[in-house]
Amino acid sequence: MGNTAGASAQAKNFASQNHVSSDAEEIRDNIKDLGSSVGDMATRQYERAHDTVTDSLQEAGSAVRHNPLTAIGIGLGVGFLFGLLTGGRSTPTPRHFS
Repeated sequence: MGNTAGASAQAKNFASQNHVSSDAEEIRDNIKDLGSSVGDMATRQYERAHDTVTDSLQEAGSAVRHNPLTAIGIGLGVGFLFGLLTGGRSTPTPRHFS
């Protein structure tokens, strides 16, 4: 009878190890599915952003072709403001003569 108790304990131990292994496989599969889903979502977001940028560039190009003088004026204004913000007027370094 002592032998039966030992066999029963070994069977329970084996079953619990298989259960852990099964749980680990399930977790691994869930993580794999999650990674795949995240990858698919990232791909869709990239495609949407690409389409939006492409459409915006086409609209900007069309606006420049229809109103070239306005586009030049806006470019000059933006360049002037950018120059003021980045370089602006720097005060000259005083020179000392010996």
